Amino acid sequence: MRAIGFPLIYRQGQNLIEQLGEYCRVFGKKGFVVSDSFIRETYGEKLSSSLKKKEIETVFARFSGETFPDELSRLSEECIYHSCDFVVGFGGGKSQDAAKVVKKATGVPVVIIPTIASNDAATSRLAITYSKEGDFLGPVFLDTNPDAVFVDTNIILNAPVRFFIAGIGDALATFFEADQCRLSGVSNFFGGKPTETAYAIAEKCYEIIRNEAEKAVDSLKKRELNGALEKVIEANVLLSGLGFEGCGVAAAHAISQGFTLIQELKGNLHGEEVGVALLS
Repeated sequence: MRAIGFPLIYRQGQNLIEQLGEYCRVFGKKGFVVSDSFIRETYGEKLSSSLKKKEIETVFARFSGETFPDELSRLSEECIYHSCDFVVGFGGGKSQDAAKVVKKATGVPVVIIPTIASNDAATSRLAITYSKEGDFLGPVFLDTNPDAVFVDTNIILNAPVRFFIAGIGDALATFFEADQCRLSGVSNFFGGKPTETAYAIAEKCYEIIRNEAEKAVDSLKKRELNGALEKVIEANVLLSGLGFEGCGVAAAHAISQGFTLIQELKGNLHGEEVGVALLS
């Protein structure tokens, strides 16, 4: 059996946050937003204003920023308490993963809005959990991929360059791990063999990174949006996500998870660890 999964909808473009009310209205009248305090303070008003245009109420969660089991249970209970119709993962990978676990616990749809292109968590149906101290615990698997992924390129354009480069490191490993998984015959994250589509996506991800990454980083440093930057954002967020989940991961991700247990390496970004592990 071959298998692959996709989000129901992926949108990427400038000022997308201003149109979120239109895009989210199909999910209900009350959204439960999981974001850290910085993202809420920076973009929370824009998000709630956009949703309000379509008469969607916003409930902001109290998220600590770490995906440890007690925190995830508390968020799920808070979503149920407020009778929210859908959950929004608004921020980096941990906010996204926390929102996905809330979806699993409550059964409501999940909308992912990345504010950085630092990893490929947005499109996948798995969420990574950590201890309260930040040590890797393991994945939680949802039955389906996120219901929607909306990427506002203006938000990505104003995020720290370090996060974007980390996303390139994560995306760069996608094809090499996909190739190794295909050669070894292991199953992907859906319990099936990689489809030709998944492998082609992983190849395209690598092609874009090799051809456009340097230009994209230069553009981001200048805060100028161009075609190269748009392509690499898509590679980091969408192509890498579909490629790793549809094909599988190998040594680079295994080694990177080991890095999370080393005290001296605390504070490194996931993509940085994967990029280093790819070279090991």
